[in-house]
Amino acid sequence: MRIPRGARAAGAAAVLAASLAFAACGGDDNDDPTPTPGSTETPAAASPTAATPGASPTPAATTPAATPTPVVFTPTFTCTNPITPLQARLNRGQQVELQGRVFGVMDRNSDAVLAVGAPFDALLRVEVIVPSGSRQNFPADPLLGFANRDICVRGTIEEIGGILTIAATSPSELTVVD
Repeated sequence: MRIPRGARAAGAAAVLAASLAFAACGGDDNDDPTPTPGSTETPAAASPTAATPGASPTPAATTPAATPTPVVFTPTFTCTNPITPLQARLNRGQQVELQGRVFGVMDRNSDAVLAVGAPFDALLRVEVIVPSGSRQNFPADPLLGFANRDICVRGTIEEIGGILTIAATSPSELTVVD
């Protein structure tokens, strides 16, 4: 089988290009070792630190990392006949008890906002809003105490900008569910 002349030239050019690329990626002419994060070698330019002979080194003062105190809310009332976040659309304008999981929390203009039933990017969520002036009514910050918890909220369902909301101003309106 005979290979056309143009194909031979193209093949030779490809082999030449590959050879040049391989040669360009060749070894480093500088024989210095490359330090790695786990390397114990010190660079040659580093100067030793002066120490007093016979003196024991003083350890650097270390402060242990602060362990955050967990926020544990206890139930303040029992949900007697709660609706779910999915049922909330059918109850706009009604006074209800809504029970659901908090999927996200955020501070919005100093109000504590809890996304109940779905994350903030889902349209089917219900936002429970604790106004900034009411946050101190809770034993700890509502953003910490209600995050990733099942909650029950008492209030009127309103629709604001297409999102269902319920305002809660005290522990008698918003509690965790065990």
